[in-house]
Amino acid sequence: MKIESITSSVHRLPPASPWEDATNKVQALEFVVVEVTTDTGISGTGFSYSVDIGGTAIRTLIEDYLSNLAIGMDPLAYEQVWSRLSNQSRRLGLGVNSMAIAAIDVAIWDIIGKHRGEPLHRLLGGARDSIPAYISEINLASSDRAEDLQARARDYLQRGYRAVKIKIGRPDLEEDIERLTKIREVLPADVRLMVDLNQKWSAAQAIQAAGRLEKFNLEWIEEPLLYHDVQGHADLKRSTRTPIALGESLYSKYQFLNYLRAGAVDIVQADVAFVGGITEWLKVAHLASSFGKPIAPHYMMELSLPLLCAVPNGFMLEDVVGGSLTELGLLENPIETRNGIGTPLDVPGHGIVFNKTALEACRATSQDVKQTFSGGSK
Repeated sequence: MKIESITSSVHRLPPASPWEDATNKVQALEFVVVEVTTDTGISGTGFSYSVDIGGTAIRTLIEDYLSNLAIGMDPLAYEQVWSRLSNQSRRLGLGVNSMAIAAIDVAIWDIIGKHRGEPLHRLLGGARDSIPAYISEINLASSDRAEDLQARARDYLQRGYRAVKIKIGRPDLEEDIERLTKIREVLPADVRLMVDLNQKWSAAQAIQAAGRLEKFNLEWIEEPLLYHDVQGHADLKRSTRTPIALGESLYSKYQFLNYLRAGAVDIVQADVAFVGGITEWLKVAHLASSFGKPIAPHYMMELSLPLLCAVPNGFMLEDVVGGSLTELGLLENPIETRNGIGTPLDVPGHGIVFNKTALEACRATSQDVKQTFSGGSK
């Protein structure tokens, strides 16, 4: 089997509900979709994404450079393909290149699943048939009141979720504590509660604040510090009994290894798009397992679902409010959690089929982005 062609496109659209956290107000999500066709007639769909910025850069890297490297290679030899793309693009550093490789790699695994007649979660290990999901909020707008948060929490409970993650990181810690107090009044004791800072705190702030948050019995504190501060996370972890979760801003297994060796992380949140696709994500998951750590991937719900069901240390699936491909209206057939549980599709490959009409409606060019991009970082 040989790869004959690779096509790619960028699609830009706003989240289905507004996204705002402690460090960013999101204008748009960008999805880079690729189609990899083989000489046997089997084709695979892959995709990657960016938040607000970078989608056209990822597509350009795929279109002008990476596609030519992969064409003619055997997709069943996925390690050879991944290594060639990685070795040729590593001078770019980490980030855009791994996000571009991911789109091709996901398509290759779709091809492998179709070729072998296996759904992705069984092809990669089949550790379980379903996984608990948590609802993940991205709502820290200044206008959002604690009472509004309570109302949403009641709705999540009615929909069957037994774990909820909210954003904190307002300038005044007392406001964060008020939000946590109010939501804890609504959530039963057996419902997990997590918080996400999006790298808002300094090391000193985190140690002080984490102590005050311990009374809420949080499942984890996510990304409290800048992503590259391994020592700061290690110091924080030693100072609090609340677990530390991170990984969405890391791009290789070596970065994760640094955190694991330093004892600086409890829950590993590798994002399949950011680490370079399924091939590298699996290595991160098994690396975490060797350190006795669970994995709870960031975003990419439809693809994270089969990956979590493939590996033994899969923990929880993130279902982001307003961010799933289903909520965005981009899929032919919805992929949704039910009663707080995610169950992967029982079809060969990953089973994610994009609606071509919906994709075309939000197709983006470099000129489109130049005319509309304004950025939302705080």
